Parts: sequence; structure tokens; C-alpha cells
Amino acid sequence: MGPRPIPLPSHLEAVEHFEDAARNLRERFRSAVSEALPGFARRLFEQEWQDVAGMQSIEGMPPLALAYLTGCERCVYDLLNRNYEGVASAHFEKCVSEAAEEIRTRAIASWSSEGDVIRIMRQRTA
Repeated sequence: MGPRPIPLPSHLEAVEHFEDAARNLRERFRSAVSEALPGFARRLFEQEWQDVAGMQSIEGMPPLALAYLTGCERCVYDLLNRNYEGVASAHFEKCVSEAAEEIRTRAIASWSSEGDVIRIMRQRTA
């Protein structure tokens, strides 16, 4: 009688672990991006994110939520596929920084079209 094979997790179980890891990365990314934003951009981002919670498509998605989603999915993909150089935590922080900067820039642009950019700049320098 030959050696018995070691039972490995089923494909379904492996997929569940992978999906759980991706979900946890997305939650951590959203939290880190939100923390990295200045107050006015954080409020705008959180409002947009709540507004799109039930959306099934990116069509019609507001600009801050779309910028976040794009950065988040790129980061999750890179981390889960080891598509980065160096330490994973450094890549994660780089992705967070890039996404936060994109959201901040878009928040300022949306406010400037409404004439509120002067007020924002005064608050940041005070």
C-alpha cells in the first residue's frame, strides 16, 4: 500500500480564502485612504462612498469614489498577485498615498468649480 495523499483544501475553500483576503485588503485600504485625506476631502469622499454603496456598476459613479475604487483595485491586484517590488507594506502605503492625493485633487477641483476653493486654501494655511 502506497502513501496516502495529504488532503488539500477544496478549490471552493481556497477561493473563499482568496476572496476574504481581498475583502480585508479593500477595507484596510479604504480606512487608510480616508485617514490620509484632509478633513474637507474626507467628508466629501465618505459621503460619495456611502452614496455608491449599493451600486452594481461603475457607470455614473461620482469622481471621488471612482478615483478610490480605481486605486484600491489596482493595489489589491498588485498585492494578491505579488506584482510589486520590495516590501508589500511599502507598496500598500504608496498606493494609499497616490489614491489619497488623487481624491484630494479631485475634491479641490469640484469645490473650485463652485467657488469654494479660496475658503479651503485659507483653512489649510491657517
